[in-house]
Amino acid sequence: MKTRTVRMASVTTFLILWEGASSSALVPRYLLLGPLEIIATLGRMLSAGELLPHITASMGRVAIGYFLAIISGVACGVLMGWFKIFDDIVDPIIELFRPVSPLALLPLTILWLGIGEPSKWMVIWYGCFFPILINTYAGVRSVPKSAIEAALTLGANTREMLIKVIFRQSLPTMMTGARISFSVAMIVMVAAEMINASQGLGSLILNAQQTFRTDELYVGIVTIAVIGFMGDLLLRALKQGICPWSISTERTTSSK
Repeated sequence: MKTRTVRMASVTTFLILWEGASSSALVPRYLLLGPLEIIATLGRMLSAGELLPHITASMGRVAIGYFLAIISGVACGVLMGWFKIFDDIVDPIIELFRPVSPLALLPLTILWLGIGEPSKWMVIWYGCFFPILINTYAGVRSVPKSAIEAALTLGANTREMLIKVIFRQSLPTMMTGARISFSVAMIVMVAAEMINASQGLGSLILNAQQTFRTDELYVGIVTIAVIGFMGDLLLRALKQGICPWSISTERTTSSK
């Protein structure tokens, strides 16, 4: 209860300071809009049906790229963590491409796949893939040796070992990778839409900047922030639901 109160007070204080700075003469009002004016513009755009199509377009792209990254990242991370020969073959390739920004590949994906949706899906997938892969790999490698030996003693085969022991023990770190990747997906989505999209939050922000609609620009930014915040809350709740032992361990550690 105390933690929740502190968090609420922090957000409230931030919004009050923001509104105060906007209302003061220190910053031109057209440069820094206050929360009240942004909320008013947000309500107007929602009631006029101007904002929802952009949100739908953006989140559709994020959903496809993000879930493709989860499937491929988890599968590759488990295989690399469990099979040394697979790790030896794939790891150099992963480390070669991991430093390359997904935005650097955007022109290439447009050349390969055109200016349609697949090029946006691909750069979102690329940006999300590596955090999920690395966290999954770390989770597999950190599975206690005692758990593996106990499963082998009970006669577990490779399939049972991967699903019932390795996958389950690695879930907390997989979920951490999923949380990191969701933020990356939102970042890459905005950049991709600013380059070649007629709808989406990135396109909305770019068009608002070009037409000097500062209020709509702020609405786009705030919408992305709220979606990212809610998405992270959902992933935290999902982690607590599917691996509660990890949450209790984290709380015990943080209280020391």
